[in-house]
Amino acid sequence: MDKKEQIILAAMKLLTEKGVQATPMSAIAKAANTGMGTIYNYFPTKEALINAIYLHIKGSEFHLLGTAPDESKSLKSRFFQFYAVFVDFYLKYPYSFAFMDQFHSSPIITEETREMGKANFLPVINLLMQGQKDGIIKEMELESLLQFLSGTITTYVRWLQSQPKNKREDLMKLQLRMVWDAIKE
Repeated sequence: MDKKEQIILAAMKLLTEKGVQATPMSAIAKAANTGMGTIYNYFPTKEALINAIYLHIKGSEFHLLGTAPDESKSLKSRFFQFYAVFVDFYLKYPYSFAFMDQFHSSPIITEETREMGKANFLPVINLLMQGQKDGIIKEMELESLLQFLSGTITTYVRWLQSQPKNKREDLMKLQLRMVWDAIKE
């Protein structure tokens, strides 16, 4: 792990545990085991650091998505795969989940950062648009659909964290069915 990633991960943890106001850059430097100068070499402000964390998480999500699902599978099956990957990611990386839960709608995240983060999700966006074109997914504004799906993932993961691990597979099957029923035509 390089210094920049060390700073991002330390800041993510502190910001989710203590909040923006109670997390000075000096605390981040200490947690990252680096100097203040090093942090400011990478991130001129705390806001720039928060935006970098957002993009780090979006990049990690994209990396976890890997290659696009097999095109020979049904659109529904590919949608289920994407949805499950996001849920699994947030269960596996709870600080990433806590950060996105706390900062996803924050005005600290710039529109430019949001657009850069969204660019990583073209496979998901293309799948949804194809589903709409084929009459499989409800015809609605794409941003509304993405916000709905994001909200279902966030709420579901928040709840699932308190459930026994041995029930998660069955609960995921139910969640997928409910979400699919909500978006299918």
